[in-house]
Amino acid sequence: MQLFLLRHAEAQPDAANDEKRTLTAKGSKQARSIGKFCLEHGFVPETILSSPLVRAEETARLVARELNLPKLVQIEEFLRPGMTAERLFSCLEKYSGKASVMLVGHEPDFSSLAGALIGGRAESVHFRKATLMSVNLQELKSGAGTIEFLIPVKCL
Repeated sequence: MQLFLLRHAEAQPDAANDEKRTLTAKGSKQARSIGKFCLEHGFVPETILSSPLVRAEETARLVARELNLPKLVQIEEFLRPGMTAERLFSCLEKYSGKASVMLVGHEPDFSSLAGALIGGRAESVHFRKATLMSVNLQELKSGAGTIEFLIPVKCL
């Protein structure tokens, strides 16, 4: 499985409820840039799974729109902040028939996840906002991944 990890784009710093923080204008531009990059380079996932938090969902939907596949996004509760690699592997089982899946979520979860996927430590990988990472997974287990690329949006 080709697994794309995308940390949500820049969001408003303050909100009455953290879950309802929306993307800034810069964040919307970042998400569109990621989508355009994916389309131009043929990185089109079969599905996009997003955290239910507004900033992640907005990021996912903007990426999907740039891919001309607006119905690709599915909201998954397991991508809420606090996700563990073990929970991810368990929840991804139902998508095991997919060749490629994009996950849109949060820090520090994605750094921890990336470290687990490649058999390293969480400190080995740092996800800035709107960073895209591609990992080739031979199996849904820790240490089974190979990094294909990790690109911060500022490099696009």
